Amino acid sequence: MTRRDALTSFAATGLAAAASTTVLKNMGSAGPGLTARMKAMGKNWDIIEYCHSMGLGAAHTNLPADLDPTGIRKIRDQVNKYDMRLTVILRTPHTEADVPKYDAAVKACSEMDGRVVCVHYPFSGRRYEQFRTAAEFHAFDAICKASVRRAEPILRKYKMPLAIENHKGWRSDELAAWVRSTGSEYVGICLDLVNSVSLIETPQQTIDTLFPLTIFVSFKDIGADFYEDGILLSEVPLGDGHMDLAGIVARMQKKDPKMLFQLEMLTRDPLKVPIFTEQYWKVYDDKSPVPPRDLAMLISWIRNHPPRKPLPRTSGLTPEQQLALEDKLNQQCIDYAQANLPTLA
Repeated sequence: MTRRDALTSFAATGLAAAASTTVLKNMGSAGPGLTARMKAMGKNWDIIEYCHSMGLGAAHTNLPADLDPTGIRKIRDQVNKYDMRLTVILRTPHTEADVPKYDAAVKACSEMDGRVVCVHYPFSGRRYEQFRTAAEFHAFDAICKASVRRAEPILRKYKMPLAIENHKGWRSDELAAWVRSTGSEYVGICLDLVNSVSLIETPQQTIDTLFPLTIFVSFKDIGADFYEDGILLSEVPLGDGHMDLAGIVARMQKKDPKMLFQLEMLTRDPLKVPIFTEQYWKVYDDKSPVPPRDLAMLISWIRNHPPRKPLPRTSGLTPEQQLALEDKLNQQCIDYAQANLPTLA
């Protein structure tokens, strides 16, 4: 598939979706689930246009790196024209030198006519890959908490919430304690429904712990299995996994009727989480423990919830085939939401 073919396919798919569906005003999509599409579109990629074309009422995006006023005005005009909302990825200030640009970026978000629900930052990579020891993790933890302390007065000034994601760095109880320790109504959670399985939690444990602090949801379904060294973890199309998606949506909308659900259908090989290796456990200690009960509960949950279908894989596929698979799985998710999650509309 050439780039022209990709553009033609994208346009045709979007027009068909827009013509045949009701807008899912409380659902959007995030870039990590659209990496093949982004690569195919190149400089023409615009996630707001993509989400609108697919019948979604939100998008998860970035501001222009240089905070160019023309680029920011374009985003504001788009979301007003399409009656959309945004969550915006914005790195918190890690040093005092970062504060002025962070202030300017949050200010820009606050001036988009109420279209920006929150700013968002994941902070960490995969804890068990990013660090070799628990001491390294604790040092990183201190840096991240300091950055949120720098950010909080700016968030408060512009009344702009920050959603910290459970992005395979902090276990849910640690993340909840961190957010509560800020004492700020402008610091909360981006709840990823799948990520914390890699830190020895069942999906329900994660949801129950982080629900009270959730600002928006990184929306996905889960497939999990075992391999020699641990767990295989995959995002799968909505409805193909084991999440009670209707129940999750109802619970979240009872908390906030306008809560956003940003789809993140990552199309890739299953993620290997090597929980049966010695190195995996070196990033935990008495200050950051994993209760044995949690390990037992997770293993039991995976045994009792085998994959309904083979987990998606991209190894051996050409870029064109990867794009076709990614588009197919994202469309399946949107179709499922249209048919089974009416309150997202």
